[in-house]
Parts: sequence; structure tokens; C-alpha cells
Amino acid sequence: MLTELKQHVARRLGLTPEEVFDGRPLSAVLVASPTAINSIDLLDAFAGALADTGFDDDVELPTMTLDHTAEDVVQALGRQLAPTAS
Repeated sequence: MLTELKQHVARRLGLTPEEVFDGRPLSAVLVASPTAINSIDLLDAFAGALADTGFDDDVELPTMTLDHTAEDVVQALGRQLAPTAS
């Protein structure tokens, strides 16, 4: 389920999953993305990916800074989804 979420986030940012989830901070992902202009676009990519995967009603996007990684965001979402996965 998180793999699919990562694929949708990357697609929405115009990057590969490897480029988004390679451990670079979100600020670097933003610079690398051909479609994202600001942090709102990053937020939209994650929110849209949650909607694409049907998890948008199950979680809230965590508060993160641009110093965090995309993996940090996905892990926080995964912790919220863990109770619903069982």
C-alpha cells in the first residue's frame, strides 16, 4: 500500500520514486521536480496521492518542514494507516 502511495506521489511531482524517496530533503525534491513550484505543490502531491490510493479519509497529512524527507512523510502516514490495515 505504501509502495503504491510513493508511486503516485512521484508521478504527481514528475519524478521517479527513486528521485523522491532517496533520502534527500523535501526542499531538494522540490528543486528537482519539473512540476512543483512551492511547498503547497508538495502538499498537493501527497494529498492527491492519498486520494488516488483511497486513503484520504483515513489519515491526516503530518506537519513537516522542507528539511524532512519524503520517506519521513510516508512513514508518518504509514503509522496512521497501521491500525486500519489490521
